[in-house]
Amino acid sequence: MQSAKRLARTGIFYLEEAVLEVLFEVMEAQEDPFIKAVDIARKIGVYDGDRTGWLTASILYKLRGERRVQQKKTGGPWKLTEAEYEKRK
Repeated sequence: MQSAKRLARTGIFYLEEAVLEVLFEVMEAQEDPFIKAVDIARKIGVYDGDRTGWLTASILYKLRGERRVQQKKTGGPWKLTEAEYEKRK
């Protein structure tokens, strides 16, 4: 049986990958590359009715600290950094 810590880390990893995949798909669509956290939450199926998309926002803040995503402005929509986009192509 896996430890609770390992299970949590695995869950966070997969949430990060889901968020990054949505951001990649948005950039690939050649549309406005920015998307709101709540819209990402809807796309990955973790939207719980909260207008902020708090779970997804928490993952995005973690990824921002790792310089993998960027925010248009404080409280605004998100996109992949160019380096992360190129890495995922």
